[in-house]
Amino acid sequence: MLKNYIKIAWRNIKANRLFTGLNIIGLVVGLCVCIVLFSFVNTELSFDKMYSHAEAIYRVNMKTSEEYNFETWAELPNAVGPAMVKDIPQVKRMTRLIKDDFGVTASLKIGNKNFTEDGLYLADSTVFEMFDFKFLEGNSKNAFANPNSVVLSQAAKERFFGTKSALGEFITVNNRDTLQVSGVYTNLPRNSVIDCELIYNVMDSWMGQNEYWSNASYETYVQVQPETPVAQIETQATRLIDKYVAKEGQYFTRFYLQPLTKIHLYSAGIGDGYSSKLGSITTVRSLVFLSVLVLLIACINYMNLATANSQKRRKSIGVNKVLGASRKHMLSLFYVETAILVFIAVVLAFGISFLVLPLFKNFTGNTLHYSDLLTTPILIGLALIWLLVTLVAGSYPALSMTGISPLSLVNKSTKKNTASEVVRKGLVVFQFAASIILIIAVTVIVQQMDFIKNKDLGYNPDGVVAVSVKSAENRQQVQNLQNALNRKTYVAGIAAVQSIPGADESGRSVSRLSTDQTGMPIASCRTEGNVVETLKLKLLAGSELPQNIPEGDSLVYSLINEKILHYLNYKTPEDAVNKPINTELGGKAIITGVVANFNFNSLKEDSGGYMYYKANDAPEGIRTLLIRYNTQNLQQLINDLEQTFNENLPNTAFDYAFVDKHVAQLYASEERTARTATLFSVLAIFVACLGLFGLAAFMAEQRTKEIGVRKVLGASVAGVTRLLSKDFLKLVGVAFVLASPVAYWLMSAWLQNFSYRTPIHWWVFGLAGLGATLIAFVTVSFQAVKAAIANPVKSLRTE
Repeated sequence: MLKNYIKIAWRNIKANRLFTGLNIIGLVVGLCVCIVLFSFVNTELSFDKMYSHAEAIYRVNMKTSEEYNFETWAELPNAVGPAMVKDIPQVKRMTRLIKDDFGVTASLKIGNKNFTEDGLYLADSTVFEMFDFKFLEGNSKNAFANPNSVVLSQAAKERFFGTKSALGEFITVNNRDTLQVSGVYTNLPRNSVIDCELIYNVMDSWMGQNEYWSNASYETYVQVQPETPVAQIETQATRLIDKYVAKEGQYFTRFYLQPLTKIHLYSAGIGDGYSSKLGSITTVRSLVFLSVLVLLIACINYMNLATANSQKRRKSIGVNKVLGASRKHMLSLFYVETAILVFIAVVLAFGISFLVLPLFKNFTGNTLHYSDLLTTPILIGLALIWLLVTLVAGSYPALSMTGISPLSLVNKSTKKNTASEVVRKGLVVFQFAASIILIIAVTVIVQQMDFIKNKDLGYNPDGVVAVSVKSAENRQQVQNLQNALNRKTYVAGIAAVQSIPGADESGRSVSRLSTDQTGMPIASCRTEGNVVETLKLKLLAGSELPQNIPEGDSLVYSLINEKILHYLNYKTPEDAVNKPINTELGGKAIITGVVANFNFNSLKEDSGGYMYYKANDAPEGIRTLLIRYNTQNLQQLINDLEQTFNENLPNTAFDYAFVDKHVAQLYASEERTARTATLFSVLAIFVACLGLFGLAAFMAEQRTKEIGVRKVLGASVAGVTRLLSKDFLKLVGVAFVLASPVAYWLMSAWLQNFSYRTPIHWWVFGLAGLGATLIAFVTVSFQAVKAAIANPVKSLRTE
């Protein structure tokens, strides 16, 4: 019986080639999108599950007090981990991770070569056991047996030493510490938030030797005993605050545990943290929703085209029923036909997925490997998708076409099935409502990104390059480099600073009175040189920071922004000039000038308090030279900068970044969102148009004689086109009415992620409605015009 069903189904598929072609194309697009995105989602959901202790490992996060706006931080004081192991029996072990120099790119000298490195970490030796490090050279038991030892990843070892053994080799870090290689471990999995390339013992540094509860810079992971209630450990950990920290020093209020397997996708709203591999559960959900939407539209196409095609199959269905075929037999026939067609689409989509995989990174910024398409969950998912799509897409046509009596089926009457018509129109409305929502969403996203790119940041990042000098052997080398650069004709301004705006400033607070227990959290940045001119800050009152400070001068000279000015209750910028300011820098501090607010962070956040300062005894070092240039030849600029740098800092790796690129990186996620949303919108609209094209073709075919009669009686091509198009355009109008409020609600919610945002203009909805109408009209008109220009004699002869 099944063999006969397959033969009949295959015959029907070949007999309706337009129907088959449109459905296969639509299903292939929908399935291909699902396969690629489900592979991505599968990878995202697999993060950190490969570790043997994964279910027992947690990152300790902390809640800050009002002084720091009740923020959540992933970095803690270095005393927290040891205290938890000591005082909480359920904590089996802990490890602390901190990037060298708090995350600034390190300069490595190996032999006579210089390298830059972003993955240099300090950690406790327990990190190797907790995260299942597998060693190729040396072993985890004695990796840190000797002082000043360092272990490398396989990739780092090959980059530094090639194919030869790295054991015993020396690496000088930042012209400060000389470390000896004691081990090489296999590269950490790419779906791991732990992204260390080099690790040396935190206990070899003051960062581990001196335990304190003040500075919060350490990611702390704990492994707990099996079946231990997490809430119980969190309560015990929070009690440590009162035990070890005086009330006046408690700028954090509680600790809580975040499962290791949740860190990658569920760290939104958690500040700091060192991993470069953080994703977003919101992005994952959005991509899943969009991919399912495209597939659903393809399934709707199948249902619409199948029911529209039912008139051509009425007689064959009727004959089969008269000859004894039961409804069960006919249902089986239709399901087999759908299953064959969907199977063909699944195979084609799976093959095409391998071809489009390299393009995936261009739209999402995430890399997928061919092996990701061959994982067990994906292959099982393919079988489930085939079954599900067969049931979803095949159910309505099968039920609607097999539920009519045989007498009705053999009747030549073309009376419409009202229920089928209503359902078909409802599905078309759904398709175009989804398309209109996507058009509005893409338009708003593009508008917001354009708004961000063109908004005045309060400073000008264009034409500024940042060169790292943190690894200079002494201050004189930096001064010599500055002097050499000041003689260059392409240098329009230069400032030595602690950090690029928004990168690695220090977190501090200012207070109105020296006796205040809380204050306003700010970002502070040590600077020397003309930072106002170099960054094009808007000086509202006072002057630039002094170029030179006499030896023995204990004052801290500060340049504040308007946020701090208003917090200190000064009415005008002039009122604040030369006034004292209470900071955490110690000694006396005065305000030398006030600058306008500038957005040093992403525009998703409100610009906060910012202070540039200069002092003889500044606790922070100078790490970066900001150089404003006036040349268009960037390659020549970088080449000359590197040559000048190497002449003055010969033992330091040259590392630079364009400040405008740094700013653009703040919105890289939103840029990818815009590209991805645009792609999905185009695909969804394309698939919807395939169905509309097929429906128009079948409608024109069913009304062949009517069109012939109308033409004989004098109807024009435009009149016939209008006749066939108006019903579809009405459906688009209904879809627009339903889609507009939904789109407004969705995009208003999305824009809430930005402190600075563009309004949603009324014309966006008009543009979406007009676009959808135009798309529908062009799609339908192709078939309408084709029917309208056909020879009426042939039309009237059609049986």
